[in-house]
Amino acid sequence: MEQHTIVLSAAKTVLPESISSDFVAALINRGLTQVEYFGREIDNHCDIISDDMEAVSRGLTFIDIHFDTEHPIGYEGLDELQVEALALNMLKECRAEIRKDEKDITIYL
Repeated sequence: MEQHTIVLSAAKTVLPESISSDFVAALINRGLTQVEYFGREIDNHCDIISDDMEAVSRGLTFIDIHFDTEHPIGYEGLDELQVEALALNMLKECRAEIRKDEKDITIYL
């Protein structure tokens, strides 16, 4: 199995008590997210976030989407719209385990 991560960011969002796939899909559909990372699963955000970005990240909500596939994905061949479409499709088709803290969302598909 290949393990992958999509990291989306949005302006810091007040998160409801309960987060659903529909909530995340609405953020994406309204154009409120930006793809920050799409690639192999990340063990630690420090691997992709520089010190300068750490300060900026306090004003952002990050949405981490972790998923597995049987085959590798050609990350470089997908543009931002295709990555968002992939995320939307998986949110719709897969059973999601969703966790949140005070500002960020983590989704396991």
